[in-house]
Amino acid sequence: MTSEDVRSELEKHPFTPLRLHLVSGKSIEIVAPGQAWMLQNAVMIFPQFQAAGMSRDEGYDIVALRNIERLERLPI
Repeated sequence: MTSEDVRSELEKHPFTPLRLHLVSGKSIEIVAPGQAWMLQNAVMIFPQFQAAGMSRDEGYDIVALRNIERLERLPI
Protein backbone atom coordinates (compact mmCIF):
# COMPACT_ATOMS: atom_id res chain seq x y z
CA MET A 1 0.00 0.00 0.00
CA THR A 2 1.40 3.41 -0.89
CA SER A 3 1.01 6.63 1.04
CA GLU A 4 -0.82 8.15 -1.94
CA ASP A 5 -3.38 5.32 -1.92
CA VAL A 6 -4.20 5.99 1.72
CA ARG A 7 -3.89 9.78 1.52
CA SER A 8 -6.32 10.01 -1.39
CA GLU A 9 -8.95 8.11 0.63
CA LEU A 10 -8.39 10.15 3.79
CA GLU A 11 -8.61 13.46 1.92
CA LYS A 12 -11.60 12.55 -0.25
CA HIS A 13 -14.41 15.15 -0.31
CA PRO A 14 -16.98 14.21 0.74
CA PHE A 15 -15.31 11.77 3.09
CA THR A 16 -16.21 8.10 2.66
CA PRO A 17 -15.78 5.81 5.70
CA LEU A 18 -13.24 3.06 5.14
CA ARG A 19 -11.76 -0.03 6.69
CA LEU A 20 -8.05 -0.83 6.68
CA HIS A 21 -7.37 -4.55 6.42
CA LEU A 22 -4.02 -5.38 7.99
CA VAL A 23 -1.67 -8.25 7.12
CA SER A 24 -2.24 -9.59 10.66
CA GLY A 25 -5.90 -10.24 9.82
CA LYS A 26 -7.15 -7.36 11.97
CA SER A 27 -9.07 -4.42 10.56
CA ILE A 28 -9.48 -0.80 11.62
CA GLU A 29 -12.43 1.39 10.68
CA ILE A 30 -12.01 5.07 9.95
CA VAL A 31 -15.48 6.56 10.04
CA ALA A 32 -14.92 10.32 10.23
CA PRO A 33 -12.67 12.88 8.55
CA GLY A 34 -9.79 13.80 10.84
CA GLN A 35 -9.79 10.41 12.57
CA ALA A 36 -6.58 9.41 10.74
CA TRP A 37 -3.53 11.33 9.59
CA MET A 38 -0.76 10.35 7.21
CA LEU A 39 2.78 10.25 8.54
CA GLN A 40 5.82 9.59 6.36
CA ASN A 41 5.45 5.78 6.17
CA ALA A 42 2.52 5.18 8.49
CA VAL A 43 -1.00 6.22 9.41
CA MET A 44 -1.85 7.69 12.82
CA ILE A 45 -5.36 6.65 13.82
CA PHE A 46 -7.44 7.94 16.73
CA PRO A 47 -9.69 4.92 17.50
CA GLN A 48 -12.09 6.74 19.85
CA PHE A 49 -12.34 9.86 17.68
CA GLN A 50 -15.57 11.82 18.16
CA ALA A 51 -16.14 13.94 15.04
CA ALA A 52 -18.52 16.40 16.69
CA GLY A 53 -16.42 16.96 19.81
CA MET A 54 -13.05 16.52 18.05
CA SER A 55 -11.87 14.54 21.09
CA ARG A 56 -8.60 12.64 20.74
CA ASP A 57 -8.20 11.92 24.45
CA GLU A 58 -8.19 8.12 24.17
CA GLY A 59 -4.77 7.78 22.54
CA TYR A 60 -3.83 6.69 19.05
CA ASP A 61 -2.49 3.82 16.96
CA ILE A 62 0.28 4.06 14.38
CA VAL A 63 0.06 1.56 11.53
CA ALA A 64 2.98 1.19 9.12
CA LEU A 65 1.91 1.29 5.46
CA ARG A 66 3.63 -2.05 4.86
CA ASN A 67 1.15 -3.61 7.33
CA ILE A 68 -1.91 -2.48 5.36
CA GLU A 69 -3.04 -5.20 2.99
CA ARG A 70 -5.99 -3.37 1.43
CA LEU A 71 -8.57 -0.60 1.85
CA GLU A 72 -12.31 -1.15 1.80
CA ARG A 73 -14.80 1.66 1.33
CA LEU A 74 -17.73 1.32 3.71
CA PRO A 75 -21.35 2.19 2.90
CA ILE A 76 -22.40 5.64 4.03
